[in-house]
Amino acid sequence: MAQHRGLTGQSIALVAVFAGLIAASTLVPEVTLIGGVPITLQTFAIVLAGLVLGPWRALAAVTLYVLLGLVVPVYANGAVGLAVLTGPTGGYLIGFILAATVIGALAQLLARRGVLARRRTAAPALIAVGLVSIPLVYAVGVPWLSWRLGIPLLPTGCTSITDADCVSGLTVGVIPFLPGDIIKVVVAGLVAAAIHRAYPGLLGSARAATAASSPVTDGTDEGARATA
Repeated sequence: MAQHRGLTGQSIALVAVFAGLIAASTLVPEVTLIGGVPITLQTFAIVLAGLVLGPWRALAAVTLYVLLGLVVPVYANGAVGLAVLTGPTGGYLIGFILAATVIGALAQLLARRGVLARRRTAAPALIAVGLVSIPLVYAVGVPWLSWRLGIPLLPTGCTSITDADCVSGLTVGVIPFLPGDIIKVVVAGLVAAAIHRAYPGLLGSARAATAASSPVTDGTDEGARATA
Protein backbone atom coordinates (compact mmCIF):
# COMPACT_ATOMS: atom_id res chain seq x y z
CA MET A 1 0.00 0.00 0.00
CA ALA A 2 2.24 2.76 -1.23
CA GLN A 3 1.47 6.37 -0.53
CA HIS A 4 0.60 8.35 -3.63
CA ARG A 5 0.49 12.07 -4.20
CA GLY A 6 -2.87 13.62 -4.84
CA LEU A 7 -6.36 12.38 -4.12
CA THR A 8 -6.78 8.65 -4.66
CA GLY A 9 -9.45 6.14 -3.79
CA GLN A 10 -7.10 4.50 -1.34
CA SER A 11 -6.37 7.78 0.44
CA ILE A 12 -10.07 8.64 0.67
CA ALA A 13 -10.80 5.21 2.13
CA LEU A 14 -8.01 5.49 4.70
CA VAL A 15 -9.13 8.96 5.75
CA ALA A 16 -12.72 7.76 6.18
CA VAL A 17 -11.68 4.64 8.09
CA PHE A 18 -9.52 6.54 10.55
CA ALA A 19 -12.11 9.29 11.03
CA GLY A 20 -14.55 6.52 11.88
CA LEU A 21 -12.00 4.92 14.20
CA ILE A 22 -11.54 8.18 16.09
CA ALA A 23 -15.30 8.59 16.38
CA ALA A 24 -15.71 4.99 17.57
CA SER A 25 -12.96 5.44 20.15
CA THR A 26 -15.14 7.91 22.05
CA LEU A 27 -17.79 5.21 22.50
CA VAL A 28 -15.48 2.96 24.53
CA PRO A 29 -16.17 3.45 28.27
CA GLU A 30 -13.56 5.37 30.21
CA VAL A 31 -11.14 3.27 32.28
CA THR A 32 -9.87 4.71 35.54
CA LEU A 33 -6.43 3.64 36.74
CA ILE A 34 -5.26 3.37 40.33
CA GLY A 35 -5.06 6.90 41.65
CA GLY A 36 -8.07 8.09 39.62
CA VAL A 37 -6.29 8.65 36.29
CA PRO A 38 -8.84 8.33 33.46
CA ILE A 39 -7.97 6.72 30.13
CA THR A 40 -10.06 6.98 26.97
CA LEU A 41 -9.14 5.68 23.51
CA GLN A 42 -9.55 8.98 21.67
CA THR A 43 -5.93 10.07 22.03
CA PHE A 44 -4.80 6.57 21.04
CA ALA A 45 -6.78 6.81 17.80
CA ILE A 46 -5.46 10.29 17.04
CA VAL A 47 -1.83 9.24 17.52
CA LEU A 48 -2.34 6.04 15.53
CA ALA A 49 -3.79 8.05 12.64
CA GLY A 50 -0.70 10.25 12.51
CA LEU A 51 1.75 7.35 12.75
CA VAL A 52 -0.02 5.32 10.06
CA LEU A 53 -1.38 7.86 7.58
CA GLY A 54 1.34 10.47 7.33
CA PRO A 55 0.73 14.23 7.53
CA TRP A 56 -1.91 15.06 4.93
CA ARG A 57 -4.14 12.04 5.34
CA ALA A 58 -3.92 12.33 9.14
CA LEU A 59 -4.82 16.01 8.86
CA ALA A 60 -7.81 15.11 6.71
CA ALA A 61 -8.96 12.27 8.98
CA VAL A 62 -8.83 14.25 12.22
CA THR A 63 -10.35 17.35 10.61
CA LEU A 64 -13.17 15.20 9.21
CA TYR A 65 -13.79 13.82 12.70
CA VAL A 66 -13.86 17.32 14.24
CA LEU A 67 -16.28 18.58 11.58
CA LEU A 68 -18.44 15.48 11.92
CA GLY A 69 -18.80 16.19 15.62
CA LEU A 70 -20.54 19.46 14.82
CA VAL A 71 -23.61 17.52 13.65
CA VAL A 72 -23.17 13.98 15.02
CA PRO A 73 -22.55 13.06 18.70
CA VAL A 74 -19.03 11.69 18.22
CA TYR A 75 -17.11 13.92 20.60
CA ALA A 76 -16.08 12.52 23.99
CA ASN A 77 -19.00 11.47 26.20
CA GLY A 78 -21.35 11.68 23.22
CA ALA A 79 -21.19 15.45 22.98
CA VAL A 80 -22.08 17.23 19.76
CA GLY A 81 -22.21 20.72 18.31
CA LEU A 82 -20.32 23.97 17.97
CA ALA A 83 -20.61 24.56 21.73
CA VAL A 84 -18.14 21.73 22.31
CA LEU A 85 -15.63 23.18 19.86
CA THR A 86 -15.85 26.62 21.45
CA GLY A 87 -16.13 25.28 25.00
CA PRO A 88 -13.39 24.53 27.54
CA THR A 89 -12.22 21.35 25.81
CA GLY A 90 -12.34 22.75 22.27
CA GLY A 91 -8.63 23.55 22.31
CA TYR A 92 -7.83 19.86 22.66
CA LEU A 93 -9.75 19.12 19.45
CA ILE A 94 -7.68 21.71 17.58
CA GLY A 95 -4.58 20.31 19.25
CA PHE A 96 -5.49 16.86 17.93
CA ILE A 97 -5.38 18.20 14.36
CA LEU A 98 -1.99 19.82 14.92
CA ALA A 99 -0.51 16.77 16.66
CA ALA A 100 -1.70 14.26 14.06
CA THR A 101 -0.23 16.36 11.25
CA VAL A 102 3.15 16.88 12.90
CA ILE A 103 3.69 13.29 14.01
CA GLY A 104 2.45 12.15 10.61
CA ALA A 105 5.22 14.17 8.97
CA LEU A 106 7.79 12.75 11.39
CA ALA A 107 6.58 9.19 10.79
CA GLN A 108 6.82 9.71 7.05
CA LEU A 109 10.39 10.96 7.50
CA LEU A 110 11.22 7.78 9.43
CA ALA A 111 9.80 5.68 6.60
CA ARG A 112 11.82 7.50 3.94
CA ARG A 113 14.98 6.99 5.96
CA GLY A 114 14.29 3.27 6.22
CA VAL A 115 13.78 3.28 9.99
CA LEU A 116 10.37 1.62 9.79
CA ALA A 117 11.76 -1.18 7.63
CA ARG A 118 13.95 -2.38 10.50
CA ARG A 119 12.04 -4.42 13.08
CA ARG A 120 14.27 -3.39 15.99
CA THR A 121 13.96 0.33 15.38
CA ALA A 122 10.40 0.74 14.07
CA ALA A 123 8.44 0.52 17.31
CA PRO A 124 10.83 2.61 19.49
CA ALA A 125 11.04 5.28 16.79
CA LEU A 126 7.27 5.44 16.35
CA ILE A 127 6.74 5.63 20.10
CA ALA A 128 9.26 8.49 20.31
CA VAL A 129 7.45 10.32 17.51
CA GLY A 130 4.09 9.66 19.13
CA LEU A 131 5.27 11.25 22.37
CA VAL A 132 5.66 14.52 20.47
CA SER A 133 1.87 14.64 20.27
CA ILE A 134 1.49 15.14 24.02
CA PRO A 135 3.09 18.61 24.35
CA LEU A 136 1.49 19.68 21.07
CA VAL A 137 -2.02 18.85 22.27
CA TYR A 138 -1.42 20.39 25.68
CA ALA A 139 0.13 23.52 24.15
CA VAL A 140 -3.20 24.30 22.49
CA GLY A 141 -5.68 22.62 24.82
CA VAL A 142 -4.49 23.79 28.24
CA PRO A 143 -4.32 27.57 27.59
CA TRP A 144 -7.74 27.36 25.93
CA LEU A 145 -9.11 25.41 28.90
CA SER A 146 -7.70 27.95 31.34
CA TRP A 147 -9.17 30.86 29.39
CA ARG A 148 -12.62 29.35 29.05
CA LEU A 149 -12.79 28.30 32.71
CA GLY A 150 -11.29 31.54 33.97
CA ILE A 151 -8.53 29.80 35.91
CA PRO A 152 -4.77 30.48 35.93
CA LEU A 153 -2.62 28.51 33.53
CA LEU A 154 -0.13 27.59 36.26
CA PRO A 155 -0.71 27.04 40.00
CA THR A 156 -0.46 30.19 42.08
CA GLY A 157 -0.44 30.51 45.85
CA CYS A 158 -0.45 26.74 46.39
CA THR A 159 1.70 24.83 48.83
CA SER A 160 1.31 21.72 46.65
CA ILE A 161 -0.20 21.14 43.22
CA THR A 162 -2.05 18.17 44.69
CA ASP A 163 -4.07 20.43 47.02
CA ALA A 164 -7.80 20.26 46.34
CA ASP A 165 -8.02 24.05 46.20
CA CYS A 166 -5.06 24.39 43.82
CA VAL A 167 -6.97 24.80 40.57
CA SER A 168 -5.15 25.72 37.36
CA GLY A 169 -4.84 24.61 33.77
CA LEU A 170 -1.91 22.43 34.76
CA THR A 171 -3.71 20.63 37.58
CA VAL A 172 -7.01 20.28 35.72
CA GLY A 173 -5.90 19.67 32.15
CA VAL A 174 -2.48 17.98 32.37
CA ILE A 175 -1.63 16.14 35.56
CA PRO A 176 -4.67 13.81 35.68
CA PHE A 177 -4.23 12.76 32.05
CA LEU A 178 -0.48 12.67 31.45
CA PRO A 179 0.18 9.08 32.67
CA GLY A 180 -2.69 7.73 30.58
CA ASP A 181 -1.59 9.68 27.52
CA ILE A 182 1.90 8.20 27.74
CA ILE A 183 0.46 4.68 27.96
CA LYS A 184 -1.75 5.29 24.93
CA VAL A 185 1.16 6.62 22.88
CA VAL A 186 3.24 3.53 23.66
CA VAL A 187 0.40 1.22 22.60
CA ALA A 188 -0.27 3.28 19.46
CA GLY A 189 3.42 3.08 18.53
CA LEU A 190 3.41 -0.71 18.89
CA VAL A 191 0.23 -1.06 16.83
CA ALA A 192 1.55 1.32 14.16
CA ALA A 193 4.79 -0.69 13.91
CA ALA A 194 2.76 -3.86 13.31
CA ILE A 195 0.71 -2.11 10.61
CA HIS A 196 3.84 -0.87 8.86
CA ARG A 197 5.28 -4.39 8.92
CA ALA A 198 2.13 -5.64 7.20
CA TYR A 199 2.03 -2.73 4.73
CA PRO A 200 5.64 -1.57 4.34
CA GLY A 201 4.89 0.97 1.61
CA LEU A 202 2.12 2.80 3.44
CA LEU A 203 4.22 5.92 4.07
CA GLY A 204 6.65 5.39 1.22
CA SER A 205 10.13 3.99 1.72
CA ALA A 206 13.76 4.95 1.45
CA ARG A 207 13.95 3.17 -1.91
CA ALA A 208 10.85 4.95 -3.23
CA ALA A 209 12.15 8.32 -2.09
CA THR A 210 15.47 7.70 -3.83
CA ALA A 211 13.72 6.63 -7.02
CA ALA A 212 11.46 9.67 -6.96
CA SER A 213 14.41 12.04 -6.65
CA SER A 214 16.50 10.34 -9.36
CA PRO A 215 16.26 11.28 -13.06
CA VAL A 216 14.33 8.84 -15.21
CA THR A 217 16.32 7.30 -18.03
CA ASP A 218 15.25 4.68 -20.50
CA GLY A 219 18.36 4.39 -22.70
CA THR A 220 16.82 6.48 -25.47
CA ASP A 221 17.22 10.06 -26.59
CA GLU A 222 14.14 10.93 -24.54
CA GLY A 223 15.84 9.48 -21.46
CA ALA A 224 19.00 11.42 -22.23
CA ARG A 225 17.04 14.65 -22.53
CA ALA A 226 15.39 13.94 -19.14
CA THR A 227 18.81 13.97 -17.52
CA ALA A 228 20.02 17.12 -19.31
